Amino acid sequence: MTTRVSLHTLGCRLNHSESESLGHQLSQQGYQIVPEDAEADLCIVNTCTVTGASDSKNRQLIRSLHRRMPQARIAVTGCQAQMEPEAMADLPGVGLVVGNEAKHQIANWLPLLDEAQTSPQIVHNKIRRLPFSLPLPLAEEGKAERQLGATRGQLKVQDGCDFMCSFCIIPFARGRSRHREFDNLCAEAEQQVASGIQEIVLTGVNLGTYDFHGQNLVDIVDFLDSLKDLQRIRISSIEPTTVDPGLLERMGDQSHKLVPFLHLPVQSGSNRILELMKRRYNALDYAREVEEAILKIPDLCVGADVMVGFPGEGELEFTETLNLLANLPMGYLHVFPFSERAGTPATRLVAKVSPDEKRTRAARLRELSKRLRHQFMQRFVGTSRSVLLEKTKPDGRQGGYTDNYLRVQLNSTKHESLQRNRLIPVQLESIQGDVLLGTPLPSAETPAH
Repeated sequence: MTTRVSLHTLGCRLNHSESESLGHQLSQQGYQIVPEDAEADLCIVNTCTVTGASDSKNRQLIRSLHRRMPQARIAVTGCQAQMEPEAMADLPGVGLVVGNEAKHQIANWLPLLDEAQTSPQIVHNKIRRLPFSLPLPLAEEGKAERQLGATRGQLKVQDGCDFMCSFCIIPFARGRSRHREFDNLCAEAEQQVASGIQEIVLTGVNLGTYDFHGQNLVDIVDFLDSLKDLQRIRISSIEPTTVDPGLLERMGDQSHKLVPFLHLPVQSGSNRILELMKRRYNALDYAREVEEAILKIPDLCVGADVMVGFPGEGELEFTETLNLLANLPMGYLHVFPFSERAGTPATRLVAKVSPDEKRTRAARLRELSKRLRHQFMQRFVGTSRSVLLEKTKPDGRQGGYTDNYLRVQLNSTKHESLQRNRLIPVQLESIQGDVLLGTPLPSAETPAH
């Protein structure tokens, strides 16, 4: 009888990319991959540990799975499995814990579950600083999944980080920076495109540092640009000091498939706090980078991660952050309260910010993010933009995202015959909440070839 496996992923795009890869591997080895809410014989939980809230969500999910399916075996992997393997092994129902070094070989360790009747099994190896390659899915299996799953493909090209920001646990949870073999990532990209993927999103912990035998991130996007049936290339989060000028040149070139989108973590707008965080830029550097990028690429969407409540952040430092972001042409903000992580230098800082103050400051920044998002959307009302059709709402209306990350919903159900996973031109007409409403242009009604 085929073992039914459900994959449960928390955290970043990189984790989701890795879970997708695990699903391919397990499917090829005879396991049946089932949806997260389906009955399963084995549940694999890919954890995040970037904040205390992330750890709590991991534990809640594992306990919930055990309550719902007490007969199912549970294997835990990912960042919290790397940092706290014994704590993960102590959770109810957990029979196997696999750290990040062995994550991509988890199928080889699943037989240990048969030995977990008396005590959970732990696989926890030191993370090696070596170039890596990933197993490739079978083409036929990939095509079948694409017909049912995502319209975007996640392509992992890098892992780990050398920057050692004082608040960040990731260099410990994922190791130091290392890079995927160029030919291996190119082969996976070709398979994704052959399976029907229209947009590839490049993922990694510190993408801009990619360097494999002299080939860098620009070489990756140029290779992807050469793939005939691929429509879009998107870069996920990238550190402000690592954006190669060649990336901006390609985003500004309408014939290139690299879309006008940058997610540049800022974390703080206070030079004093940035120094305590051990970030590699100051507020003026960040502002210049954003302004110069938008000068070159007027339709560019720039988003940012912002942290509130870092030790030593007073009202003055928070106001500096608020003012910096309010005066930049940002598209949105992702706001996070500071969460102390054991083992990081920030734990030694004594000027703590109260939880209530963190919540207040986070709310103020999220309100700013809403205003920035609305201003960015307003710029495009009355224009046309290509939209990759992804989801159909319960009422039959379809939607997706533009190249510069505007969320769009077609304003009528009469277009329901339009095929999902198609890139179509849409006239953007109005704003409803955080969504642009639009009508497909006549050429969109022409059947796709």
